[in-house]
Amino acid sequence: MYVKIGDREFSFYRVDLDILKTGIQDIFSHFDKKTIRELLLQPRYKNIKDIFESNYKQFLDYPAGEVLFTLKKNKDPVYKLFLNNYGDLVYSQFVVKGNESLLNKSGLYMITVDEELVFAGVCANSFKLRFNQHIGNISPKCCYKDGTATHCHVNAKITESLPKGKVYFKICPMKNMDETKKVKNAIINRFEPIWNLRFGREELYS
Repeated sequence: MYVKIGDREFSFYRVDLDILKTGIQDIFSHFDKKTIRELLLQPRYKNIKDIFESNYKQFLDYPAGEVLFTLKKNKDPVYKLFLNNYGDLVYSQFVVKGNESLLNKSGLYMITVDEELVFAGVCANSFKLRFNQHIGNISPKCCYKDGTATHCHVNAKITESLPKGKVYFKICPMKNMDETKKVKNAIINRFEPIWNLRFGREELYS
């Protein structure tokens, strides 16, 4: 398929998803690289540092994932303060299949569900790396405030769409990242992909 922006046409090549596992929950609970005390030293958590150190002292030196999962099981919503807005959803693990020479390039990509454009994004590294190791394989750290909310958001939306729709990635190799971002923003402005709009303006123009 191709997309026409102004007087230029951009060709997109479809790649298929191979779903390895779905219905994955509580990924954040497996994060054991830092304790709660260590996590609270990071700038993204400064707003909750005093609250947690005052009211949850007993948890400070335990692995963050273990603590947050305990709080969740105890129905204490404070655990969500450590996670990004999409860090406690249901995810899938998947890889993409297609032309390897294209997948090893960088550029612009779109996601379609039943041929409706729902998301547009940019890969500064290879498509294969972004899809297989990041979007398609959500890590525990990804779920936290200083993780990658975009990957959580997109994976969760794909997971939600899988039972009832055909999901594809479509890639357009491009070398110039400044141009790639401009084309992405033009596509978003023109087609208003619903997943971009729900994620917010930070994602639209990043």
